Amino acid sequence: MNLTQATIDQIKKMFPNFAFMFEKDAGGFGQDLLDLLVRASLDPNFTQDRFDKELSQTRYFNETTDAAKAFDKQTAAERQADIDKLLAEITDAYADAFDSPQTARNIATRAARLGLTGNRLKNFVYAETTKLAPKGTRPPALESFDADALRTTVREYGYVPSDDEITSVLTGQPDRKGVVLNRNGLVDRAKNAAKALYPQLSAQLDAGLSLDDMFKNYRQYASAILEIDPNQIDFVAQPKWARAFGSAEKGPMSLADWERELKTNNDYGWRFTNQANQQVSSVVSTLERAFGLIK
Repeated sequence: MNLTQATIDQIKKMFPNFAFMFEKDAGGFGQDLLDLLVRASLDPNFTQDRFDKELSQTRYFNETTDAAKAFDKQTAAERQADIDKLLAEITDAYADAFDSPQTARNIATRAARLGLTGNRLKNFVYAETTKLAPKGTRPPALESFDADALRTTVREYGYVPSDDEITSVLTGQPDRKGVVLNRNGLVDRAKNAAKALYPQLSAQLDAGLSLDDMFKNYRQYASAILEIDPNQIDFVAQPKWARAFGSAEKGPMSLADWERELKTNNDYGWRFTNQANQQVSSVVSTLERAFGLIK
């Protein structure tokens, strides 16, 4: 429908709350709404009750959230202020997710209109940037601080999450199994996987401990006995360290059993430590004295 400027001006005068429909780059509000505004502005017998009744039947009225309607009814300056405020928030929180300032502004505009905050805003930003990622490239959401934080959290249970799981938590979209994961849901998956792998630790896991919590003493013992940096001891990347968790039949190792394991199993290299060399030297010296080789 080609509208004359006079008709547009008349609509703006009679229905100032819908002036946004005629701003630059506005659109997508529905032809039925536009038709209603034209008819109501040109017909002097068009009552407010009739307008309200027909408005309630438009696609815009029935498919637009209350937050979006409130946003639309603001002045252009008020809307721009909301957009600028949200843009500053998301560029500060998710700077690495955007491929350009314009992308960030476009997403901020849509998020401001929807009235998104908190986790809903986070999900929206990651969902939009994931959709915009070129095919065959790794979405920026998977390289974000939030993604790394999720991986770190579930790694404490010995769990390595898939990109699909991380994406579901960040975007609020279903994973390949059709399940929408949140952080707690992913942690529960990690915990259940740990219980399946180490049933002897189920009680501790149910009590709120992670595998990493339970491994701390074993790590410190191993670090002291093997004379290595504790940061080199990773029960997820190197399964030999997970032997400390024991078995379903015998339960977790005692610290005495763990020390024995570290010193007698060549996988750990205790024989190359200074402590081991000193013990060997001490034994040799004792034998030499016993045989009169030294005084």
